[in-house]
Amino acid sequence: MAGTIIEGRNVNGSQTVAPDFCVVGSGAGGGVCALKLAEAGFDVLVLEEGTNIPRGQGHGDASHVRPTFTERELDMYKMLYQEGGGRTSADGGVKVMQGRCLGGGTTVNWSACLPPPRFTLDHWRQSFGLPFTRENLDPYLVETVNFLHINANDRYNTSAQALIRGCTALGYRWSNLPNNTHHCRECGSCGVGCPYDRKQSGIVTWLPAAIEKGANIYTDTKVERLVRSNGTGRVAEVQAIFLDAKTQRRRETLTVRPRRGVVLAAGAIGTPAILLRSRINPNEMVGKTTHIHPVTICIGKYSQQTHPAYGVPDNMMTDQFAAGAVGYLIETGSFYPVLSAASTLDHGDRLRQIMRDYYPHGAIMYAHHCSGFDTSQPYGTVRLDRYGDPELEYKLDPANVRAMRHSLKEMTRIHLSAGAASVYHVTNPSLEISSTNQLDLIDSISFAPQRTTIFTVHVMGGARMGADARRSVVSTDFSLRDTENVWVADGSVFPTGLGANPQVTIYALALRAAEEICRRHDAPFTLHQQDRSTFPWQE
Repeated sequence: MAGTIIEGRNVNGSQTVAPDFCVVGSGAGGGVCALKLAEAGFDVLVLEEGTNIPRGQGHGDASHVRPTFTERELDMYKMLYQEGGGRTSADGGVKVMQGRCLGGGTTVNWSACLPPPRFTLDHWRQSFGLPFTRENLDPYLVETVNFLHINANDRYNTSAQALIRGCTALGYRWSNLPNNTHHCRECGSCGVGCPYDRKQSGIVTWLPAAIEKGANIYTDTKVERLVRSNGTGRVAEVQAIFLDAKTQRRRETLTVRPRRGVVLAAGAIGTPAILLRSRINPNEMVGKTTHIHPVTICIGKYSQQTHPAYGVPDNMMTDQFAAGAVGYLIETGSFYPVLSAASTLDHGDRLRQIMRDYYPHGAIMYAHHCSGFDTSQPYGTVRLDRYGDPELEYKLDPANVRAMRHSLKEMTRIHLSAGAASVYHVTNPSLEISSTNQLDLIDSISFAPQRTTIFTVHVMGGARMGADARRSVVSTDFSLRDTENVWVADGSVFPTGLGANPQVTIYALALRAAEEICRRHDAPFTLHQQDRSTFPWQE
């Protein structure tokens, strides 16, 4: 019998349930595990802190099938993102954009799909004893590609076209960045939820399939803690509270007593936070070695109108500078007016002028920087504040800072070579460059908090996986150390930053985690879509 979605904001009275498995989080890792465990015949319950995204008639024509997704940028950040889109590192130096809704980050990401870099997998194997290679992950990558319709969408928006022109002029490599869209409408709304179900996010793929197999989902449900049985390493209860439409705590609670186990997939900030609230902290390492891809941004101003918020957001890149532990990928995106205005460090008349000059004629490029490979650097730590909520402390690696200056210079060079009249840098004070003779001005940019806008949309680590029981939180079979019946299946297991957009790697590892759980319980596990003919990545 099919399952259902229960909205915690509407539940009457406290509840106690006893599924086989409780999956915490409905994003890339949680959606995969929910489907594969339900497929294996288990009674699965998924808990999601964010809001439900029901299907129905939207504000447009019949093709608009998600009425929650109004495409009103400010409203969507408030509803779909952690802390209303205002999450930052503890010192305010890094803006952290993370999904907080059914489907998690898969619902609000820009649909970019890349495989795990071989360089990173090699490092994980050599330094941490992880068993993964591109070859042994291949079946899980193929399954992900086919299930999500990952393809080389070659409908390029104006930012992508600018990158192609600039890289061609400079002799730099450029290539298509595959994405998980199917018959994309090019509305540009990936980052605020696709109202047409063309982006193959978790709410379109894994979760409906899991519900069809019998899984149930509670939304508006925040997990407070895991409770272990006295004298054992076994989690007996998952204690959660229901939230109202304003994300405030309700009086009603949910107690889950899993018969088989718990899968943590709340993300690289959420999963460590749950473990810390539960006082489960193997090797005192939970929350430590948290990593991000620091993102630098610059915006070119062109002579023609560019309609920069429209088109496929993220399907063009150059890996010209991607090699090594602090390499970076330059990608393109949508130039959303609210997000862009909020990201500047300008205000008043200066901000009005910048938006008037750059938004109608703008093209945006940004660089994801690899990080986490230098063991002498502290990187990030997830801690709990006085209310028990997580905060991320993060210190930029000096090597990343040097690479970030380099990326700003190279993106500026690409814009100018593509025909931009000037390039705007989101710094304090703001900087505009109109000639390559001015590139040395970038050397004076400060990366101290509130001096340069640094984003991340990729948070990783905090529950490190490793073969050494003394230097890891999670073992190589995804089981949580010192706990009998808990597995972790999200980006928190990454020992370092990945060096590429991570959703595909999380999907693949979550499939592997589900297989390990099924094997542990003598249950069937099958990969159904193994056709390699559509594999989109260049090797």
